[in-house]
Amino acid sequence: MSRFRITDKYPQKRAFITGAGSGLGLAFARALAADGWSLGITDINEQSLDASAATLRTIGGSAVPYVFDVANYADFQKAVKDFTERNGGIDIGINNAGIGCGGLLDEVSIEEFRKTIETNLMGVANGCHLFVPIMKKQDRGYILNVASAAAFLTAPRMSAYSASKAGVVALSECIRGELADSNIVVSILAPSYVRTNIGKETIGAESDKKYSCMLVDESRISAEEVAHDALKLMANGNLYIMLPRKARILWRLKRTMPEKYWRLVKKAAESEVERLSAKIAHPDKP
Repeated sequence: MSRFRITDKYPQKRAFITGAGSGLGLAFARALAADGWSLGITDINEQSLDASAATLRTIGGSAVPYVFDVANYADFQKAVKDFTERNGGIDIGINNAGIGCGGLLDEVSIEEFRKTIETNLMGVANGCHLFVPIMKKQDRGYILNVASAAAFLTAPRMSAYSASKAGVVALSECIRGELADSNIVVSILAPSYVRTNIGKETIGAESDKKYSCMLVDESRISAEEVAHDALKLMANGNLYIMLPRKARILWRLKRTMPEKYWRLVKKAAESEVERLSAKIAHPDKP
């Protein structure tokens, strides 16, 4: 018996997941592997990806690893072509790969800003551009683009990251409209802080790298929980998948009371920077 209704909708069980060397991408892969899916998994880190592939095979999934940078369209195209030739198509494409970036606008170098956009936005655009023709040909499919609550819960010190993730939301909404009359579903996953290694991979200001690691480590939400809940909700075909409940509340607050939202966010951001700075300065103090 399938663990997820989405598996029953796509009985050929073929999924392609980016950023699956760790974190949320690996959590998605593990959940689908347990349901017997054939998986194409990607990451820029070969060692992590090989370890993921070995793990997935032990729990019932067939995993083919592809090592490349999602910002490189040609390499992305080769991987998708190989996986499609092996499996005859792609039922679910999960554009998950991404990096963090923190700091005041003038603290983040323009190269770091560009890298964030290239990875987080263009990486998703590349995946969509490659998945859509395949799914049109087979007349069905599901694309899940992983954005972030930071796409709409925009706060100081997150300009590059929030801009990249807001772009993912806009891109997904446009494609959803283009495919509205087809059997191809496009959804946006927008979680808040999740316990993954993205904090360690954050670029930008040094202080913000430390803040990011601490906020991620303090999160009460695991990657496994997010992947499990998202896969359950995907069966409904909704455009927005926002996790957890707190993120949905803040999203509604911003839409209905934007001025109040901005005041709260500014105050909360300043308070968090003060708290985290104190924690860094005095790590042994409770």
